[in-house]
Amino acid sequence: MLSRVGNGLLMTISVLYFHRIVGLSIAQLGLGLTVAGLFGLLAGLPFGQLADRRGPRLLFVLMSLMLSLIALLYVVIDTFWQFLAVATAVTILDRGSNAVRFALIAGVTRGSAERVRARAYLRATTNIGVTAGAGLGAVALSFGTSTSYRLMFCLYVVLGVTAALVVLAVPRVPPQPRTDGPLWIVLRDRGYLAVSALNAAISIHYSVIDVAIPLWVVEHTRAPHWAAALPLIVNAAGVAVLQVRASRGIVDTGTAARATRTAGFLLLASMGLFATASAGDGALAVAVLAVAAMVLTAGELLQSSGSFLLGFDLAAEHAQGQYQGVWNTSTSLSSMLAPSVMALLPLGLGVPGWLILGAWFALSGALFVPITRYATARRPVPAT
Repeated sequence: MLSRVGNGLLMTISVLYFHRIVGLSIAQLGLGLTVAGLFGLLAGLPFGQLADRRGPRLLFVLMSLMLSLIALLYVVIDTFWQFLAVATAVTILDRGSNAVRFALIAGVTRGSAERVRARAYLRATTNIGVTAGAGLGAVALSFGTSTSYRLMFCLYVVLGVTAALVVLAVPRVPPQPRTDGPLWIVLRDRGYLAVSALNAAISIHYSVIDVAIPLWVVEHTRAPHWAAALPLIVNAAGVAVLQVRASRGIVDTGTAARATRTAGFLLLASMGLFATASAGDGALAVAVLAVAAMVLTAGELLQSSGSFLLGFDLAAEHAQGQYQGVWNTSTSLSSMLAPSVMALLPLGLGVPGWLILGAWFALSGALFVPITRYATARRPVPAT
């Protein structure tokens, strides 16, 4: 909760801070974040492997402390190159610590049901924390001064350091013993890599709410501008309240794959509804946006619940760190590509683009059933 409050805070203020206070152009921001994201893609696997060898708890604490302290440098940067260096270091530590965190979750939970339930609780907590952080960020935006922005970065550091120290109360997970055979066994696991690629493909939907919808509502519908925030509110509230309940029927790889298939069709339906919001008057557009957001949220709840189980259950138990590194890389790749997909399809092509995007989600979801069956049959056994 503490760390996600900090994340929500930075999500609200960071772009405006770097543009208005530091003086970076939008082009510089985009280039810097893209370069940092590319480096971040490479972080999951090696840090996940290190978690297997050294144990995830202390490594996660150390990385979280380093991430918070390096982020403090944002308050003193004043050039693009300084921004690029700090953003790259922060992104590498953030993506790497996510892989370590998932390995820690795998280590302190047992069995598919418990792991899925734990991830569901954490995701609900994430939404609550990010929402609270956004509220704190709004305070800084209301003042709009360099001091108010920098105080928020300092608060982010305090929250991050405190959250890292709280993790010391989590039971220690012992390192995994060294085994014979290749070092990077996950890279030889074609089934897991295939499911991870599908996870990246369908996870693009996470950017629909915060990237595509605001511009779509303002530029392509007759809805009032405040309605651009409506889908985000519906989605955040739905996930916070229903994520744990939605995860209860996900008990093995078969149910996870079928839930993801259903999620793909729900996402297709929601894309069609978002497209039709451009056809009616303002009141009808608001109603359609609300319904579309509810359908999308239902799909997201099923997809995320399926993802929780597949990421853990298809992994080799003695190498959860490196497997979670690959799974985290798939979601990072999706986050990096999603803004371009949104710009090319719904925002670039309009209604046809929404339908193409929906068909992509439906196809990706449908493929989960045969590909997961293939991956389950090839699931690795512990090496000796």
